[in-house]
Amino acid sequence: MNFGQTLRHVRQMQKMTIRQIAGEVKRTPTYISDIERGNNKPPEKALMEQIIEALKLPEKEVQNYLYDLAAKERGGVSEDIVDYIMENSTLRLAIRMAKNRENSEEVWEECVKKLQN
Repeated sequence: MNFGQTLRHVRQMQKMTIRQIAGEVKRTPTYISDIERGNNKPPEKALMEQIIEALKLPEKEVQNYLYDLAAKERGGVSEDIVDYIMENSTLRLAIRMAKNRENSEEVWEECVKKLQN
């Protein structure tokens, strides 16, 4: 599923109408509908935060998934982590080093395991 389809699915699971979401985020129902149908690009960070808040999404996994889908469709990095990456030179160095390794996925899996503890 793309961003718009996922947004529609989540909205429907929350039993909210397009009009309700539009009212909460101060956009037109047509604008939200166009996002869901893929006629508008996924929203930028500020609007995405408003949509997530309007949907009352406590699950970080769903929030992260929406950010990641939006970034993928816009051809960029998930906006919820851009500032963190840019403020952390060690992280940027680690990313650059890992991208040149053959087993970088394994390296990141090990990092995630350590962070979860």
